[in-house]
Amino acid sequence: MEKRISKIILKSFLLFIIVFLCFISCKTKNIKYPEYTVRDNTGLGYIELVYEGITYRPYGILTLGSRFNKYLSKQIGIREDNYNNKIYELIGYDSREWIVDYHDVFMGSSLLLKSIDVIDIPKELERYKAYDYSIF
Repeated sequence: MEKRISKIILKSFLLFIIVFLCFISCKTKNIKYPEYTVRDNTGLGYIELVYEGITYRPYGILTLGSRFNKYLSKQIGIREDNYNNKIYELIGYDSREWIVDYHDVFMGSSLLLKSIDVIDIPKELERYKAYDYSIF
């Protein structure tokens, strides 16, 4: 009887180890995201992100509450090899026009950026405007 209990405990332990290792290997996929280059635009006093010839400038701040709203989509990049700064798509918007730079730390912040080629601002995004380049 003792041998049978020992075998059951050993099999349970081995099964736990196998499941645990499978879980860890599935969770730690090493995804290589494209890097968005940071460029300091001293004339405007803001940073710009550049990717594949597209320049993005800050448009507004997404508050912590709106960080989880309907606009945030999948991660599409990182900011200059820093995995704490993740670049996301906006649901319903072309990533060649609008992106979100999310600093992934406790109480992280989200910066809404638009391509310099965007002229018409969608009504849904007007409320996030925090930067004005018309004075420069």
